[in-house]
Amino acid sequence: AAFIAGHLVEKGFSVGWITTIGDDADAISDALASAIERAQIIIMTGGLGPTHDDITMKTVARYFSSPIRFDPSVFADVKRCLERRGRGVSGVNRDQAMVPEDAEILRNEIGTAPGLHFRRGDRHLFILPGVPAEMERMFVNHVLPGLEPPGGSTYTKSLILRTVNIPESSLFERISGCTEKFPDVRLAFLPQPSGVNMRLTVTDDSEMRCEKRLQEAEREIRQKAGDVIYGSGMERLEEVVARLLLERKLTIAVAESCTGGLISHKLTNIPGSSAYFDRGIVTYSNISKETHLGVPARILRDHGAVSAETAIAMAEGVRSVSGTNIGLSTTGIAGPAGGTKQKPVGTVFIGYADPQNTEHRCFRFFRDRLWNKERFALAALDLVRRRLEP
Repeated sequence: AAFIAGHLVEKGFSVGWITTIGDDADAISDALASAIERAQIIIMTGGLGPTHDDITMKTVARYFSSPIRFDPSVFADVKRCLERRGRGVSGVNRDQAMVPEDAEILRNEIGTAPGLHFRRGDRHLFILPGVPAEMERMFVNHVLPGLEPPGGSTYTKSLILRTVNIPESSLFERISGCTEKFPDVRLAFLPQPSGVNMRLTVTDDSEMRCEKRLQEAEREIRQKAGDVIYGSGMERLEEVVARLLLERKLTIAVAESCTGGLISHKLTNIPGSSAYFDRGIVTYSNISKETHLGVPARILRDHGAVSAETAIAMAEGVRSVSGTNIGLSTTGIAGPAGGTKQKPVGTVFIGYADPQNTEHRCFRFFRDRLWNKERFALAALDLVRRRLEP
């Protein structure tokens, strides 16, 4: 829902309702009836698979009194998909080629469930698979390009600015006065584990004025927010770090304790990461920190594994054993146990080492284990970003 709504808003649509229902025919029909009453464009996801609980297609076909037919082209797509996976076609897979006669078929390039598009007067109903990757590909390729926002000659322009390591309240204080200075620019704060996104939206009957006001508001917000803004649009923090490393022809190695390989995972999600990423070492125990990174036993004994001294030694150690330009490390307490009064759950020390500089940062986050690990990893990546940005 967030993915679809975000793209629709960027294109100038107003998203009025998001409804979640179970695999129940009556609930689907009731929700569809309400949606058709109040909206011109309805997008449904889920329930198009081959199992007994996938009832969306049949329920919608019955709602529109549309006969079901076998579609050879859909069946060919299903067969090709299964062959790519080294699987044969079963009876339930053949059933996926039974589609409503009144619907336009939306091809699924990476899965077996086709999407559907019903038209009823000025109402459009799109039914997409529930598998996120399949839904996203189908929505971007087959739904979004054909949608035109209402409003005639009215234009809507949006921009997302992405921040890291700043609470929503602090960010709001930093950019105070912007909403008063730009009353025609709608500003929404969108908190998430990766940070707080700010969405700026302008609507005007002049496309040029839309662009101009959006640019003016962006400049003002960037000036006030400062370097907590790391990117815009759909850009992720690891993509920014990867770009900076590539531009400067630098390499990095990572030693992770509390993040368990999450930083390495993020950095290697980027195509071409072999040009800048040398290795990631998960040194969870003290003995592994000594053995693989050369962290002195006295540092671990005197300061503990979760300390500035250990984080620095880890960063220097992984840089030394790998021969990279940059060494990065994390050591902390993700929780739910293991915290102390001095070092509560959510404490993380991040080490950074390059030929000119060795340093550490300490952060405290106060959430559950998985949230903390995500924030630890992002804080580490942000430290690299800040060191590499001009």
